[in-house]
Amino acid sequence: MKHFKSILLGTGMSSLVYLMNSKKKIKVFTAPGNNFYKRNNFYENDKLGGNSNIWGGYINYKRHKKFLNNRKYSEIFKKNIFKTLKIFNSNSLFSNTYCLVDKDQKIFRVKKQHFGKISNGRIEKIIIKKNFLILKIKKKFISTNNLNLCIGNLSLIKLLSNSNLIKPEDIISYDDGKCNYVINCFVNQKNNYYIPMPIVKIFEKLIFRKTNKYELIDSTFILQKFSGKISTHRIRCKDLLKKDKFKFRYFLSNHVVNLKVNNIPIRKFIFKKSGKINIYCSGTIKKYLPGPIIQDMIFDVVKK
Repeated sequence: MKHFKSILLGTGMSSLVYLMNSKKKIKVFTAPGNNFYKRNNFYENDKLGGNSNIWGGYINYKRHKKFLNNRKYSEIFKKNIFKTLKIFNSNSLFSNTYCLVDKDQKIFRVKKQHFGKISNGRIEKIIIKKNFLILKIKKKFISTNNLNLCIGNLSLIKLLSNSNLIKPEDIISYDDGKCNYVINCFVNQKNNYYIPMPIVKIFEKLIFRKTNKYELIDSTFILQKFSGKISTHRIRCKDLLKKDKFKFRYFLSNHVVNLKVNNIPIRKFIFKKSGKINIYCSGTIKKYLPGPIIQDMIFDVVKK
């Protein structure tokens, strides 16, 4: 049985930031294939790049500037793998929204070359031992001293359920908000967050499932609205996992936060099982905020 000191599962944005912030040697695994999962408010692109391959690249610039006061956070941006780009004019009501772009000024997407060598393999089960962890990948087993789970919330729950760390009757809870399209004249910025959505970009997302570049604008007739109203959802683990029908989501938030099991925050819940497992996903962010959350996810990784 092969042994690795540290394993990183996932190749999305959180995984990339974790790797950029780490100084130790890490073995990286990614799920093979091209899978999409949709259950309740959970929606995941389970493949290399994760949801970074479909997200809009938006970043809340005010929160980003606040986090820049943290040395580790600012060092991530000094590596020049991605940077912020102004996409709305300074006098725009929406000037707080910037975009993360690559060196070609295109919306940043996580790619294989950002990681170097990656092993394809879906970790199906975690077996906790006193001094190490055993991981099952199909019919093979490997071991590690440290496992870092940078996967989507739903994939995380599935893995922990397969590992019998979450029981079928356990209650999964999380916070989320709603997202839809509205006409510009119905803007109420007091509690909600709005992002202008040019019609050509809507068609790009509908046809190609993503867009590659934004032009500097002031506003548009159609806006994407992220509601400031928070909803807390609760569901039994077995009920959450029994549905597996894919449906592409264009109008619902992807920002599941404050993930808990039996009302215990997911990190604390897992720490009670083993101190050798670390979790990084939107569910580890404690508070829901409407609009872009990528800056909070980056900060969550570097501060941990």
